[in-house]
Amino acid sequence: MPAPTTPFQPYASLHTTLDGPGDARPTALQIIKDSNLLGSGLKGKSILITGCSSGIGVETARALYAAGATLYLTARDIPKLEKVIDDIVANPTGEAKDATFKTAQGVPRPVTIELHLDSLAGVRKGIAEFEAKSKGELNILIENAGVMACPYNLTVDGLETQIGTNHFAHFVLFQAVKPLLLATAEKTNTLSRVVTVSSAGHRFGGINFDDIHYTADPSKYSKWGAYGQSKTANIYLANAIHRRYGNKGLTALSVHPGGIMTELGRHLDEADVKQLAPGGWDDFAKIFKNPEQGAATTVWAAVSAHFDDVKNGGRYCADVGECGPAPAEAAPGANGYAPHAYDEASEEKLWKLSCETVGIKDE
Repeated sequence: MPAPTTPFQPYASLHTTLDGPGDARPTALQIIKDSNLLGSGLKGKSILITGCSSGIGVETARALYAAGATLYLTARDIPKLEKVIDDIVANPTGEAKDATFKTAQGVPRPVTIELHLDSLAGVRKGIAEFEAKSKGELNILIENAGVMACPYNLTVDGLETQIGTNHFAHFVLFQAVKPLLLATAEKTNTLSRVVTVSSAGHRFGGINFDDIHYTADPSKYSKWGAYGQSKTANIYLANAIHRRYGNKGLTALSVHPGGIMTELGRHLDEADVKQLAPGGWDDFAKIFKNPEQGAATTVWAAVSAHFDDVKNGGRYCADVGECGPAPAEAAPGANGYAPHAYDEASEEKLWKLSCETVGIKDE
C-alpha cells in the first residue's frame, strides 16, 4: 500500500507547540468525544486489546469502554488487570466530574484474557480462552503490548525477545482471530480493523533477514536495532493485512503513540535517553505525553470515520493523523516514516518468514 500523498492530520494545530504531559494535545477520551461516540457510540462493537494492565493500554481500553464497546483485555497478570478494570468501570472517562457522560445501558464489564506473548504456546492458550469467552464477533483487534530496548535474550521458542514478543506473538494472534474479523465484517457490512502499535523507533532500521534473531552472532546484537526491526515488523504486518484483506472487509493501520513515560521504558539509561533526545531529559520533558494522550492515536485509528474508506487503510499514523516521510535530520523520536516503512517486497518476505516461523500455512 503506498504512503498517503497528502496525509490527513486533523489535529495538527494541537501539536505545533509542545509543553509536556497534559498540554493541548488530545487525549483518547477527547477523540471519543470529537467522534460523537461517548456513551453508546460503540455499543455492540467487540474489541480485543493486548497489554492492558498498564500504560497506554489502560487508557485505550478506558476510552473505548466509555463509548460502550464490549472489550476483551489481555495481560499476563490477571489480578492486576482486574484492578485496572475495576477502575475503568468505576471511572470510564477518567474525569469523575464529567457530567457529559452517561453510562451506556447493557455494556458488559470488560473480559479478562490471560495472554503471555513471550511464548507461542502462551499466545495459543490465550486465544483458546478468548474463543471460549467471546460472543462470536470481533470488530477491532488492537495489538498494543510490547517490550523495548531489552538486553539480548531469546524466548522459549528461540526467538529474539523483542521481535518475538512485539511481532511473532501478535502475528499468531492475528492469524487466529482473522476469520472472526472477516466474518464480522461480512455480517455487519462494515470494515473490521486491526491496529498495530509501532513506534518512531522503526527508523532505527528495517528487518535483519540475514540473522533476525541474532543467533548466528549474538555479539552483533543492538537493543535499539532489535527494537527498530520489531517496530518495522508492526508496520509491515498492518500494511500486509490491508493489502491482502482490504477488499474482503478487513483493513489495518499502524501507529506511533509518541513518547510516554510508562513501564515500557524500564530498561532505558541516560545514554539511551540522549540517543533518543540529544538534549537529554530536558528535551524529553516537552515531548512526553501522559498515557491518556499517548492512547489518542490508537483510539483514533480504531474509530475514525476516515478509515471507513478502505482506500485509507495501510497507513502509518502519529499525533492523531497520518504521517508523511521523516526529514533526514529528524530526531530519533520525531514523527514521520522511514523510507523502508512502505516496502511491499520486504512486507511479503516477512509475512512468509512469519508463517514458517510459527507454523502457519500461508494462503
